[in-house]
Amino acid sequence: MQTPETSPPCLAQLQFLTGQPHRHYIWADQFPVRLGRSSDCALRIEEEGVWDQHVAIELDDENRFQLKRVSDAGVMINDEPMTENQPLANGDVLAIGSVKLQFWLGTVQQQRLSTREAAVWALLAAVTAVQVCLLLWLK
Repeated sequence: MQTPETSPPCLAQLQFLTGQPHRHYIWADQFPVRLGRSSDCALRIEEEGVWDQHVAIELDDENRFQLKRVSDAGVMINDEPMTENQPLANGDVLAIGSVKLQFWLGTVQQQRLSTREAAVWALLAAVTAVQVCLLLWLK
């Protein structure tokens, strides 16, 4: 099993394991992501055995990735036939027609917290200074 390379901050990525190796990044505003031959699919795949509207990746009510059947086309997940709607796990291999794709969670980048950290340290210093002043004043 291959691991994903560093990518721009995205929610998920699909890595092509067959054919020309490349990646497709999935951003938050793209859901649901349809895969197929059709020009209105977010990821156009024109390989043998791929239908116009083959399958879709959606976020469920709990923000988990889910593979949803949008046609009667066959899809395999980790060499097992896909059920009606199936959750996707990090590293799952999808077989869509003659194409194999690997699903990866996107890379997440932590927000810069230096301003918040500086504010907390300043507040702690101020509270400490006030306590020292109170102790000296009460003597």
